[in-house]
Amino acid sequence: MKSKNNFIQEKIFYIIPLIFVIIASVRITYAYFDIKKQEESFAKNEAQVLNEFFMVNRNYYQDMFLTHVLELNEKTLSAFPAFSASEISDLFSKNNNLNISVQTVSDRARNHKNMANKSELEAINYFKKNKQSTEYFNSRKKYYQYAYPLTIEPKCLKCHGKRSEAPEFISKKYDKAYDYKIGDLRGIVSINIPKENLRKYFFKDFIYSVFYDLGILFCLFIFILYLLNKFKQINTFLRVTIKEKTAKLSKQNSFLRSYTEALNQSSIISKTDTDGIITYVNNEFCKISGYSKKEAVGKTHLIIKHPKTSDAFYKELWETITDKKIWTGVMEGTNKDGYTFMTQTTIVPVLNDKSEITEFIATRKDITELVNSKESIKQTLISDRLTKLKNRYKLFEDMKKHKDKSFLCLLNIDGFKEINDFYGHKIADKLLINVANTIEDICKNHKKLNIYKLHADEFALLAFDIKEKDLIEHVNNVIEIISTKEFLIKGNQIHITISGGISLEKENLFITADMALQKAKEMDEKLFIYNEELNIMNDISKNITGIKMLKEAIKMDSILPFFQPIYNLKTSKIEKYESLARIEIDNKTYSPIHFLNIAKKSKLYPNITEAIFSKSLEFFKDKDYDFSINISIIDILNKKTTDFIKKKLQEFDNCERIVFELLESEEIVNFSLMKDFIKEVKKFNCKVAIDDFGSGYSNFSHILELDIDYLKIDASLIKNITNDKNSKILVKGIIDFSKSLNIKTVAEFVETKETLDLLLKLGVDYAQGYYIGKPLKDIV
Repeated sequence: MKSKNNFIQEKIFYIIPLIFVIIASVRITYAYFDIKKQEESFAKNEAQVLNEFFMVNRNYYQDMFLTHVLELNEKTLSAFPAFSASEISDLFSKNNNLNISVQTVSDRARNHKNMANKSELEAINYFKKNKQSTEYFNSRKKYYQYAYPLTIEPKCLKCHGKRSEAPEFISKKYDKAYDYKIGDLRGIVSINIPKENLRKYFFKDFIYSVFYDLGILFCLFIFILYLLNKFKQINTFLRVTIKEKTAKLSKQNSFLRSYTEALNQSSIISKTDTDGIITYVNNEFCKISGYSKKEAVGKTHLIIKHPKTSDAFYKELWETITDKKIWTGVMEGTNKDGYTFMTQTTIVPVLNDKSEITEFIATRKDITELVNSKESIKQTLISDRLTKLKNRYKLFEDMKKHKDKSFLCLLNIDGFKEINDFYGHKIADKLLINVANTIEDICKNHKKLNIYKLHADEFALLAFDIKEKDLIEHVNNVIEIISTKEFLIKGNQIHITISGGISLEKENLFITADMALQKAKEMDEKLFIYNEELNIMNDISKNITGIKMLKEAIKMDSILPFFQPIYNLKTSKIEKYESLARIEIDNKTYSPIHFLNIAKKSKLYPNITEAIFSKSLEFFKDKDYDFSINISIIDILNKKTTDFIKKKLQEFDNCERIVFELLESEEIVNFSLMKDFIKEVKKFNCKVAIDDFGSGYSNFSHILELDIDYLKIDASLIKNITNDKNSKILVKGIIDFSKSLNIKTVAEFVETKETLDLLLKLGVDYAQGYYIGKPLKDIV
């Protein structure tokens, strides 16, 4: 081993000098060409400066003759620049160290001294072909040639225009160089700089550079030889150190075995070979599956496959791990006794030194209890907390399921606000419960008629596979019974009337039923059935003004973000802001209620998103706060909008401070697109929040699959939390659920200190609302 090391070191001593010779050669070659480049650059710059002086002198004397300061005649002609240039050039060439020559020449010279030679004719032909060029530079064997074009100007035509118009003594004496036009090439200023004298000047720098580089390389060579000698000493030291480290690693191995055992006791672990055959399971696997190690080893994981899990699910999983990628997700399984369990599973392909898969290791965490808790909360979220009827979001889900064969009726208690104000909300709530019970009692024999409690005092009846005539007759019966019934609540006899609107349409069922209900209220009728004429009237009345205002706002760039503070309950500081859309026109500020629906219908919604997004990025670019921006499914479905967002993110320096709030909506139909959008913005380190969480469960049912950072608890749960036990229980359930998934919670609609204090006790992370601060154009 020792002799082998000595052989390697001897080879290094031969190789190093060779390397330094190569480096020295490269450095000298580079220095040579660099000096040549400097020489050429110097020559061109000198020629340009000299040309400027020459042209100033030439124009000065030309103007003296042409402005009659000197009279142009036969005697003074020899002082004219065209004649004097050659004499001046000869004197200049003899009296400068570099022997630079300057002269004006032409291919049609009157004075034979000014006749262009071969190289000067090349320059003249160049300018004739390239009329826009203002200079010509060429490196020849013995000199650098610089040329500047002389073109005919109006003052030149006195002598170079028509021969008949030239001064008499010129036209008699010269028969050349006439009939020029303005802009024609008359000749050139030709400057020649000999290379020999320049090289004497620059060669000193080259010699100095060579000696300097060789000196540096020699010093470096000596230093490396010194390092090699030191390397021998270090090599000996390292061998001793490696022995000591090996002993330490042996000890650490024992600790690693202990950690492995700890993991084995706390996680569900299994191993399979490359064919998916189980080769190892730990005790935790046996506990959850009900199979012993002997029963499990040699089988595949199909022994715990749940009947509802599709083959496509396992196909995608297998393709991922055989592609040497880690798979993570939630799996549903069945144990030996047929009971269902849920696990958060991670499967890792193990690779050898040739990057070949040798086995797969799966670790699982039992989340059965967590999922069951989610299902319990889900049931709460689809029910009205007061009447226990199905709520608005369950209605929208059922309408989707029975889209082509359902009718909808909306029922509203007339003057309910006055009842609430007069009797108080407790009696009003009791009245709503009695009305709900009455409607349920009337409809109990109609299996194809579902009842729902919507917001405030509104109810809905959704009919499946029923005749129009039968539905109208039944709704009239409901309205009649309730209108004639006496409700006795805490000694108060209360009589109410109820209005209804029915839609038999296949499209926009809820919207058209609501139109019919509003029409019934306007016309003071018990029941109104939607028709197309009503739809036209409604569109005309609502859309014209809104579209006009929105288009004006886009044109005037009046769509602005207002910023509402978000308060950290743990640090007692405002750490975030939400950007909210507003329109400012004629010193008036309009909230989204005035323009958002119109924007969606008129396809102007992307303009709002782009304006708020770009202006928010600009506002917060030099601030340290996180800020959130609302994104709807309309934005996610619009490729132009998502491309705009990604372009802006690429230009923004601190994307980790951006939070995208995904708006919950009954229109969300493409869940995969939402997941793709989240993945894209996560690439920029952005965060994601689910807005209005708790008002429905369309997002909740998929929450385990979405990589989100925040849940914003809906205002309907927060505003009554201090006096509504059910709201408090539901909020607490959402908080506990979020914490188990390591998701932060934000409570909206916080309007009192009492609410804020209660949320702090419940464990909410952030609060937002008018008690914290209203949306403003600037931040505090």
